[in-house]
Amino acid sequence: MTMIRIMAYGLAAMLGLFSSQLLAEGGAYQIELIIFSQAMSNTEVFEQTASQIKWPSALTELSAYKKPDATTLDDSYAALAKDSAYRPILHVAWVQPIEGGGVIAPVHIQGAGGKLDGYVQLQHDQGLQMTVDLELGSDFDGGSGKAVIYRLNEKRFIKLNELYYLDHPKFGVVVKISPL
Repeated sequence: MTMIRIMAYGLAAMLGLFSSQLLAEGGAYQIELIIFSQAMSNTEVFEQTASQIKWPSALTELSAYKKPDATTLDDSYAALAKDSAYRPILHVAWVQPIEGGGVIAPVHIQGAGGKLDGYVQLQHDQGLQMTVDLELGSDFDGGSGKAVIYRLNEKRFIKLNELYYLDHPKFGVVVKISPL
């Protein structure tokens, strides 16, 4: 009797671990981003002056998706806004339906007077992966008189309902993806 109870608890625990993933696969995700610049000292030299994003063929505009009823990163956005080392650029959230095939349509992200451009994409491929490819244009680099573009390009495995921070010396992204 004790062995059966232990096995039942083990099975229940395993199902609990995967329940949010299973729920999302049948419905939609809420995706929320905060993008901010950071005024941290750094010694890196940035020389990119033209976009290097490899744009996906089926890019969907953010405006095509429903906005969620509530957002979860409002306190994080407020904390960034109060700290003089950071300048919030964009706080967006959307509900993205899940379609078959494993790849979820990439979403076009724009903001900051045309200086921010890029996309976010999710993919089910042996786990949930997130690709973020964003570029933020500066006014001038100071030395050459040319505008510099800072690029944050990351692909990583993620867990639902967890907070992720993607870092670049000049800007950062806070991301949270939740099942609906």
